[in-house]
Amino acid sequence: MKKLDQLQLEHFQQMEQLELQYYSADFITPSQESYNWYCFRPDSIVAIEADNRVVAFLNLLPVKKHVYEQIVAGRFNDSLMTTADIENPEQSPESAYYFLSCVVVADAYRKSAALPLMLHHYLGVLDGVAASGIRIHSIVMEAVTAAGNRFAERLG
Repeated sequence: MKKLDQLQLEHFQQMEQLELQYYSADFITPSQESYNWYCFRPDSIVAIEADNRVVAFLNLLPVKKHVYEQIVAGRFNDSLMTTADIENPEQSPESAYYFLSCVVVADAYRKSAALPLMLHHYLGVLDGVAASGIRIHSIVMEAVTAAGNRFAERLG
């Protein structure tokens, strides 16, 4: 198992298939749009591969405030999100930013090192964000399974 250093469209196609195991297809962002997010903010998505397949991924995207508010209110459908909904904190680091996080781990890898690898990656990203002076106002995590809800609660 390893963290992928460079993601390609085929990885996003695999992520989409992984999400279909947990989400309704109506709520999954098409792989091409997810890949566009990655091209726009390469630091926003980390994926773990095992046996030449993506088995886990984590998104941490700075989203516009209205998107964040809709997510919190339960009125936002990720499948409709585009790069226009993603912020570029470097343009105005003095502002506070809202982040959307989505975590998907294949059942067979739930007790593996996949999640710690991804969280370790994002601790480094968040340290870099803090060092640049960008303020994080809030992070909202989507949880659609009981295990996901428990994980989100543990993280606070």
